[in-house]
Amino acid sequence: MRRLLLGVIFCISLTLAFAEDAKPKPKNLTMTLAWVADAGEPKQYVFVINGVVAYKTIEGLKKHLKGLPKGSTLTCSPDCCRIGNESLGGSLEEMENFTEFCELIGVRFILVPSG
Repeated sequence: MRRLLLGVIFCISLTLAFAEDAKPKPKNLTMTLAWVADAGEPKQYVFVINGVVAYKTIEGLKKHLKGLPKGSTLTCSPDCCRIGNESLGGSLEEMENFTEFCELIGVRFILVPSG
């Protein structure tokens, strides 16, 4: 009986250890806003993640962020030179809504003011 109990405890310990290893680790991402120079008028912008992946819409960006592990961090350092018509950051309300969205999905949003 004692061996059976020890075997069960051992199996539970292994299961918990493997479950902890399988849990995705939080990611640290950077985001910038890039102007699409050849898009014409009105000016168009994309959200660029880690200098590699771009999203044309805030909805597309949010879809990507929803897939991140909880505890991930998104650091945004927008350019200090505003051109006009930028998505996100165009108004305080937009920025507050985006910050609330990030909190809701468990992503820490850090805005680094420029200029």
